[in-house]
Amino acid sequence: MKINGEDLSISKEKNSRKALSKTLLKVVIISILIVVISYLVLIFSVFKMKSDYNFNQEILNNGQKYEKSIYIKYKDKIYACVYGLFYQLDNVDIGSFKVLDSMDYSDSCVAVDKNNVYFGNQIVSDLDPNKLYTVGNDYYSDGINSYFCLDTFEKTEDLANKSKIRQYIEYYFFKGEKPQEYSYPFKKVETTKTLKAIEDLRYLASDGEKVYYKGELIKDADLDTLKAVDQYNDDYFYDKKNVYYKTKALDLSSNENLDLVSVEQGERTYLYDELNGNVSLEEYIFNKKYIPYQVLGIDSGHVKDLVFVSKDGIFFYNFETKEQERVGDNIFKGKITNILSSVISDDKNIYYLHSYDIYRKKRTKHGYRDILVSKNIGIFSLGEKKDWEKIKDIDSGTTGQVWRKGNKYYYFDDLGVDQLIDDVVYEIKDNRTLEKLLDIKYISTDEIREFVRDKKLIAFKGEEVTTASIKYKESHIADIFLAVFLTTFFGIPILIISLKWKAQKKDREKMDKEIKKLKKKIEFLDNYYNDMEETEKEDENIVSQSKSYDDEEEIKKEIDKIKPIVKNYDDIEGLKKQDKKIDITIKNYNDIERDKKIDSIIKNYNDKKEEK
Repeated sequence: MKINGEDLSISKEKNSRKALSKTLLKVVIISILIVVISYLVLIFSVFKMKSDYNFNQEILNNGQKYEKSIYIKYKDKIYACVYGLFYQLDNVDIGSFKVLDSMDYSDSCVAVDKNNVYFGNQIVSDLDPNKLYTVGNDYYSDGINSYFCLDTFEKTEDLANKSKIRQYIEYYFFKGEKPQEYSYPFKKVETTKTLKAIEDLRYLASDGEKVYYKGELIKDADLDTLKAVDQYNDDYFYDKKNVYYKTKALDLSSNENLDLVSVEQGERTYLYDELNGNVSLEEYIFNKKYIPYQVLGIDSGHVKDLVFVSKDGIFFYNFETKEQERVGDNIFKGKITNILSSVISDDKNIYYLHSYDIYRKKRTKHGYRDILVSKNIGIFSLGEKKDWEKIKDIDSGTTGQVWRKGNKYYYFDDLGVDQLIDDVVYEIKDNRTLEKLLDIKYISTDEIREFVRDKKLIAFKGEEVTTASIKYKESHIADIFLAVFLTTFFGIPILIISLKWKAQKKDREKMDKEIKKLKKKIEFLDNYYNDMEETEKEDENIVSQSKSYDDEEEIKKEIDKIKPIVKNYDDIEGLKKQDKKIDITIKNYNDIERDKKIDSIIKNYNDKKEEK
């Protein structure tokens, strides 16, 4: 459609292309800027990290260490080494600076000068440095205020009440404080009384009435009857009334038969009540309706966690869901006896426990990679124990045992996977190996590994009768990260383009509506001229008043030419001709007075139509 000689469709297309080109140019420029800035930040960060590393090495090589401590003097400044990084002490007086309580088993992390007390590189403002003394069990006091300060560093999520990213930005680009993810945690003890360390209970102290664990109050703890469950574990203890995990009183009965159990290299340590059969893991207590539990796999080198058996089933702790789970029914008949840490028997059969992981192959553009499907602890049956005969303990059973079934001999291993012995049961295939295992009282782990490597010991698989399984869904963290990155990098520009396109579409729709209105007006004028019988008088007025036409007959000829085209709307070429004729007609009605007269004629026509 043309208006005033201009093709509107071409104009719209040109404007859309122009707007889209501008948007794309902006997107390209922004993308380039993002890439350039990212590379600059990366290069600067690497440079800064290298500079920090060199500075740390310079302090280590040329600094002066204070006794057995974490503190080093370097160029008239004092630094504290925390997790391999050096942090400068603020407002330190070098002349009066000294380390407090340098111990044999650990580097001291507590120091004083005439002005301040330092826990690591942190100043403790309400302790008097001139009166500070060591209480014991990592407690310190000045006679009025008392603190606990752990002698090992721990990860601190938000030491300076700032996000990690913000800390690094301020440090690398604005000379802010060095980010500190690790520190020596400390806590004020809420007492004004004199503290005393509790012997044989590390991290515990008392003011004579109340008991504190790492500076926190243990409610209702009885000082006179308080004991550790295990001398090598500092988190479990009990008194005459309660059993405690750290400061939490557990819903368990206190007795002398409490024990801490785990596998050889276990990540989890369980509290086991041998008297009542209760089990707990830290503050989590196993369901008491299934007690008593019996523990399988204690000190095993072949399983990654313990298994718990009751008359109501077999259970394990799912460390993914943080809950106890039931594997299935109790498969054991009668009393369960430990043969080795990984080998057990009941009244009928012999079994062994063995951990294994299941993976599947996933194809990627870089090849195949292993995807973890499940972690499993299997209980395998070796058949009826009447068919088995124990021949000998190897190294008093600490290495393993030799057994016979029929005319075949087997080696039961107790060393475990940490000693590179992957399986529990091996068939002895070589007579010389058998003789050596039977004749020698002690045999080294290297020799056992050599037997396995040389296939003189062949792994033997029993029948898997039940399995404790932790199933995993495939992790899509990397894919999600990539998706987020691509969405951020490309999605936002695409969104901008989309919004621009929608705006342009709306403009086109508005323009189309205006064109349709013009067409309707033109159609009305065309219909008016086709109805010559009803509008003859009006046509005569139009002809007489339209002086821009040279000849009245000329108008009639034009109208006669339009009539057959209008009557046949299916004829596309006719419609095109109609448009051209209508355009000529419109051009001849450009005079303002003529338009006014046309409007009056139209009004008269409508009035007459209403009268009829």
